[in-house]
Amino acid sequence: MKRIFVVIFLVSVVLSGLWLHSWKTASAAVSTQQGYSSCGKWTVVSSPNPGTGTNSLSGVAAVATGNVWAVGSSGNSSGSSPLIVHRSHSRWVVVSSPALAGSLSGIAAIAANNIWAVGENDASNMQETLIEHWNGSAWKIVASANFAPSGNTLAAISVVSASDMWAVGTTTSASSASGYQPLIEHWNGTQWSISSSPAVAGRLASVAAIAANDAWAVGSYVGPHGIATLAEHWNGTKWSVVSSPSPSAINVLNSVVKISANNVWAVGDYTSSPAPSAEFTPLIEHWNGTQWSVVNGVLQGTSDLLNGMAAVSANNIIVVGDYRSSIDPQGPYFTLVEQWNGTQWSVVNSPNPGSVDSDLVAAARVPKTNHFWAVGFVYDGTTYQTLTEKRC
Repeated sequence: MKRIFVVIFLVSVVLSGLWLHSWKTASAAVSTQQGYSSCGKWTVVSSPNPGTGTNSLSGVAAVATGNVWAVGSSGNSSGSSPLIVHRSHSRWVVVSSPALAGSLSGIAAIAANNIWAVGENDASNMQETLIEHWNGSAWKIVASANFAPSGNTLAAISVVSASDMWAVGTTTSASSASGYQPLIEHWNGTQWSISSSPAVAGRLASVAAIAANDAWAVGSYVGPHGIATLAEHWNGTKWSVVSSPSPSAINVLNSVVKISANNVWAVGDYTSSPAPSAEFTPLIEHWNGTQWSVVNGVLQGTSDLLNGMAAVSANNIIVVGDYRSSIDPQGPYFTLVEQWNGTQWSVVNSPNPGSVDSDLVAAARVPKTNHFWAVGFVYDGTTYQTLTEKRC
């Protein structure tokens, strides 16, 4: 498969109970560099590729302008391992982390000496949750819970405070229609523990914590008519499913971002067909404090996927992903960036350094600035490499 970053949805066909994958697993990177000749534009920034095989970035977080972290995976002939890179002194460098088989998918920054990353540990071939912490000197594994003996993975993390954090993902379940169910874990300042959540046959891809009594998690689940969007809310006492639009037969939410309790955004994509050549339409949904509703976006190509979000304010939000301009499921794919100005979404030009695929998976805002970072991968027909882009 030329495009290694695939979305895997579990598709339930009513009579057969088939759950088809489209869950996204990244893999690749940047090799070229464009200078910051003018602000306001997205530019490619050179980033490292330590693996001899696939290299990819799937999460990014910024502490300050000169202190940015990104996570993903790097691979060689023996498999993949977590990849952590750090940008300071105007360059990205690989930072040593515990050696194991697996990958990291999400990252959150509290302070320069307090960074968290989540993903999966495949060292024992059991797929267990993986949580790592940076204390200012080293990355260390922090014990995390597993709901099932195998098939546990964490996709994203969000912070309320140093003693109040949420991580979400997926675990296996013999009782669900898909064989999967959402996994939610909470950090209380001392330990990670599993938080009870509604029993639905689905996955969670992103989480946004607003306050101790206000957090959102989004993903997808097997509904009565196919794959439906999944939005869950934490009210300080329990998680509950909140109704969210599902415009077609297969609907997925990949990312959620918070502005305030009454202003939350989620993005993903939808399609009417599980076929490999299916055309995906970008899905953008907004929470106004009362309900979720679909907001019109922009279709850049014949098929668009929205993967990650970041926000400065209610009038400055970006979404990153990819699009293709043909029906060929192998691509080529191009980076996609859309921006909300408080009134409408519009496409913003972004570089495409890969000759076959260029994909943006996640985005982050640099605190107290209007600057953004986005990460993902590129593919030149031979190798996958990490991709980092910046907009100042």
